[in-house]
Amino acid sequence: MNELIAAINDRLARGESLAVATIVTNEGSTPRTAGSKMLVFADGSIAGTVGGGLGEGMVIAAAKETLAIGESRLMGIDMTGQAAAGADLICGGKMRVFLERIEADAVGQELFATLAGSLAAGRSALMLTRVGGEAWGGTRCLLTPEGVVGICPEQGVLTAARAQGHGIVAPILLTADGSQWVLEPMLALDPLYIFGGGHVSRPTCHMAALVGFGVTVFDDRPEFANAERFPDAARTVVFSSLPDCFASLSIDKNASVVIVTRGHAQDKDVLALALKTEAGYIGMIGSLRKRDALYDKLLAEGYTKDDIARVHSPIGLEIAAETPEEIAVSIVAELIEERAARRG
Repeated sequence: MNELIAAINDRLARGESLAVATIVTNEGSTPRTAGSKMLVFADGSIAGTVGGGLGEGMVIAAAKETLAIGESRLMGIDMTGQAAAGADLICGGKMRVFLERIEADAVGQELFATLAGSLAAGRSALMLTRVGGEAWGGTRCLLTPEGVVGICPEQGVLTAARAQGHGIVAPILLTADGSQWVLEPMLALDPLYIFGGGHVSRPTCHMAALVGFGVTVFDDRPEFANAERFPDAARTVVFSSLPDCFASLSIDKNASVVIVTRGHAQDKDVLALALKTEAGYIGMIGSLRKRDALYDKLLAEGYTKDDIARVHSPIGLEIAAETPEEIAVSIVAELIEERAARRG
């Protein structure tokens, strides 16, 4: 998402309008699910995908029309039965794609710059767009905790959007004030806190950033926590006190903690502090013998079996991984699985 928002801002800064195609509903087997997005530019190039193949080709052609005409609309793609016969649409499902033109004017520039800033700061938002509205004819606005940016609809529409948008993780269709609207969550990257800047951390950080986590790497050694070593990390932090480090963080259910420090003692200290947070995922590297020894120490300190049950250790999916890169694949696969489960 962040890469696509950056691409939108880049085109708007150049004075170029563009079309956006977003899957808003999907049923059955489809190549991509609701929320998947593709940008179509005036020069015919694209960014992102709604699934590839013939279906995406149909969407690109329709998006070019939307870019020329300006009016937003919903487009149905049917890949079932007779509707798909002879069209090489073999997935077997249906999806509706929302097509809209983003105008390169001051309103659009402000709205998407605000969105980029909000996401960079870790704050999610809601985008509300009327179906059938021409470009910026009072049809699109961004709802943030601080207020509304863009050209606002009636207050009743905003109230309905905030109420129905609470907790959504994919676009929904909203009917309000006699019109149909697309309400889309613009989700900040789920935070991933990696404690330890060693061999496993480097590929883990890289892969996790590729699949949409906002990564922060922590170590008490400056040579192991720096931007040169972790170019894909949003932040690197050199700490002197683990309790102070955790006290500076706001770790909620969308956050993940990966514990891969240089030694058992520090692993145990990080785990003890992580268990006092609401982190949705806590994983710790190590053998079963090491894990059980640390668990025994924590239980003796007053932690409960329910606390211990939150921990994924040995960390990662079981794929017989051996190298740091293979271990990173198993860790990031488990992070993806847990994130998907949280989002339902």
